[in-house]
Amino acid sequence: MGTPTVRIGIAGCGQAARVHLDRLMAEEGVSVVGCSDPDLAAARELADRAASVSGGDPGSVPSFADHRELLRQAAPQAVAIFTPHLGHYRTAMDALQAGCHVFIEKPLSTNVQEAADIAALARARDLMVGVGHQYRMAPSLVEARRRVAEGAIGPLRLVTATLARPWLATLGQAESAWRFEPAAAGGGILADVGDHLVDALLWTTGQTAEEVGAIQSRREPDIDIVTAAAIRLADGTPATLAITGAAPGPLFAIEYFGELGRLRATEDTLEEQPAGSTPRQVPLAPPPPGAPRSIDGDFVAALRGRGPLACPADQALDTVRLLEAIARSAATRQVVRLI
Repeated sequence: MGTPTVRIGIAGCGQAARVHLDRLMAEEGVSVVGCSDPDLAAARELADRAASVSGGDPGSVPSFADHRELLRQAAPQAVAIFTPHLGHYRTAMDALQAGCHVFIEKPLSTNVQEAADIAALARARDLMVGVGHQYRMAPSLVEARRRVAEGAIGPLRLVTATLARPWLATLGQAESAWRFEPAAAGGGILADVGDHLVDALLWTTGQTAEEVGAIQSRREPDIDIVTAAAIRLADGTPATLAITGAAPGPLFAIEYFGELGRLRATEDTLEEQPAGSTPRQVPLAPPPPGAPRSIDGDFVAALRGRGPLACPADQALDTVRLLEAIARSAATRQVVRLI
C-alpha cells in the first residue's frame, strides 16, 4: 500500500513560502492543491513551481487572490500559512472553521488573545495546528534539552540567550522590509526571528516565563533593532535575552549554567563544560531513520499519525505570551508579570 496523499493549500506566496514549498514537496505523498495571495501573480508563480516539482504542467495547480476561495474551491486537507504575521490569525481561523489542519510559519499570531483563539478552536474541532519553530528540530538543542532535563549540569542557576543578525543592511529590501515594522505587519525583529530564540529558550528549559523586564533600542519608523530582557522563569531561574539586528554576522546561542557545569548550544554545535574541567564538543547523533527532516516534514508526519507535533499551538502560545510581555515591558519601562 502506497503512502496516502496529503492535500495541502498554501496561503501567502512570498519568500517564506518558496523555502517551505521545497521542504513540503520533499515529503513523499504531498500534493499542493492550490496557492493564494493578494498578489495573484505571486500565487500563480508559486502554484506553477509546485506543479513543476510534482511533474505537472503550468496552470495545473490553481491560484487564488483570497484564501477563502482556496478553501472553498480546492478543499485542502491542511493549509500552510506563510503570510505576513498580521495575516496569520484570520487565515488560520478560516481554515480551522473549514475543517482543515493548519501549519503556521512562526509566530502563531501577533498577540496573546488571537493565539489563544487559534489554539482553542483547534482543540474544539480536534484539528492540529503546528507552528514553524524549526529550532526544535536542531540536534544541538534537542540534546541540550535532554541534558538539562536529566540534570547533567545540575540545577539550573542562569540561562543566557543571544541572537544576532546583520539586518540593518537589508532594510532596503522590499520583500523583507515589513518584518521590521511593529506598527505594520512584522512586529519587528523581536517578533520575527527573535521568536525562534524565545521559543528555544522556553522549550529547552521546559519552563514558562513568570515575569520580565525589557528595554529596546529603536530607530524610525518605530523599528526595533536591539532588545534586551531579564526574565524570571517559573521555577525562579533568571534568564537573559539579547536580540540585535545591528551585527556584522549571525549568531544564535543559548548558555545554561548549572551547579555542576555549563552547556552552550548554537544552531549546530553543543559544548559542555563540567565544573573544574575544560570545555568539550558534544557529539550530536543524527536523527533516527525515518524521522522528519524539517519542521514541515514533522507536520506532515503528524497528519499521518506518525508522532506528535514538534510545536503544537498550545506550546507556541507560551512563546507569544512572553513576546508580548517583553514588548509591553519595553514600552512601559515596567516589569511585567505573566502569571
